Amino acid sequence: MFLRRFAIFLLLLVAVVAIGACNSDDDNDSNDSSSNNASENSQSQDEVVLTGEPVRVGILSKRSAVVVNQQWGALMSAMEQETGRPFELVPLGFDDILSQINQGNLDFAFGNPLAMTQARRLSGIEFLATLSYPDTGAEFGGIILVRSDSGITSLDDLRGKSGACVAFETSAGGCIFQLYHLAQHDIDPFTDFSEFIETGSQDNVVLAVLNNTVDVGFARTGQLETMESDGSLDTSDIDELTILAETQSYPEWAFAALPDTDPDLVQTVQNTLLTMPAGSPAFQAAGVAQFIPAVDYSSIDVLIETLKLPSWDAETAAVQ
Repeated sequence: MFLRRFAIFLLLLVAVVAIGACNSDDDNDSNDSSSNNASENSQSQDEVVLTGEPVRVGILSKRSAVVVNQQWGALMSAMEQETGRPFELVPLGFDDILSQINQGNLDFAFGNPLAMTQARRLSGIEFLATLSYPDTGAEFGGIILVRSDSGITSLDDLRGKSGACVAFETSAGGCIFQLYHLAQHDIDPFTDFSEFIETGSQDNVVLAVLNNTVDVGFARTGQLETMESDGSLDTSDIDELTILAETQSYPEWAFAALPDTDPDLVQTVQNTLLTMPAGSPAFQAAGVAQFIPAVDYSSIDVLIETLKLPSWDAETAAVQ
């Protein structure tokens, strides 16, 4: 009898302990859940609720909206967090970005120094910042490229030769810089070359020279290195090419605000661009180093006026 009662007592004791353990587990689950909820609430509080009309940022690009957003989307997200407004990237060609700026359909614009300086002369946009790259900084130029076995050793040798550039009136590093450089040596590719064509891209210019399609090509500084790094050229290809001349350096791409953009928004965007640390994730995604305060773009004004490019006869050019 005693043994039977003792066995029942042990069973009851085990049951009590088991119930206690279950309650303890439930409490732990509850605490974990509370902790997770608190963490989620904290994260939600950190996220900015975006309100208002989208801020339209026109960007000079031939690429699709998907590719452009992959490159610059993180920077736009940073803008959204700082301003509380949604940002929309609008990829535009050269003529289109000038047209959209002139019509006031954008809030900000980002493009090569030629497009932005023309827009400033015509529409009075305000330069906020200049782009800077890890290796080359906030300046770039153009190269005049020939084959190493071409026998061309001086600029005078270019007379009577065939040439190629990216675009006659819209490519800064792929045509305009070289046109100005040659003009200083009394050479005009449109009259002194046997043929002068547009290829539409930097890669095509380099390949046209490499493949003997033309004798001379105009490309942006760093183009050969870019093509080598992405596998478009190998070392043997590079050895077959010679940089005959390099132009002076000019300021990199400019980020600008349109005249009617809200001043407070302009100030916040400019501060965001200039205070974001070099090497931040947004800049890494874009493949750039950082933005610096807008530099002097008067050298581009000289190009425009000398070569009589669109806006060359604008009555007034905006000052720095």
